[in-house]
Amino acid sequence: MDKIIFICTGNTCRSPMCEGFFRKHNGQARLGMEAQSAGLFTTAGMPASEHAVHAAQERGADLTTHRSQPLTPALAAQAKYLVGMTAAHYDRLLEAFPQYENKIFTLSQHDIDDPFGGDLETYRRAAAEIDSAVEALIERLEKRV
Repeated sequence: MDKIIFICTGNTCRSPMCEGFFRKHNGQARLGMEAQSAGLFTTAGMPASEHAVHAAQERGADLTTHRSQPLTPALAAQAKYLVGMTAAHYDRLLEAFPQYENKIFTLSQHDIDDPFGGDLETYRRAAAEIDSAVEALIERLEKRV
């Protein structure tokens, strides 16, 4: 099955929320793709942040079993799409994996700000923005399938 991999910096806030919202919106059934997430600068095995879990849960996504993973060359090669949260993520992905330029893009036309270190309300705002952007992404990709 094809994979869509959501990428952020630490893989404990934004990209896990993307993965959770992709599942919430039935992205796998709608697109025939499995969602995963990874970080550009992270270590393996960290849970999603407490506020990310709570904010996502309020919007119908479960992040309780999430564990971080770094984006490796092997993982990037398996992906049909690599979806960054910011223009800086896009640039870093393109620098690291120029051979995959055709499958790298950002979730939104504007940067999704990192809520890391913020209060629960900051995470709620990020979750709302990510939820909406993931739903719109699924709808756009459905037109390609």
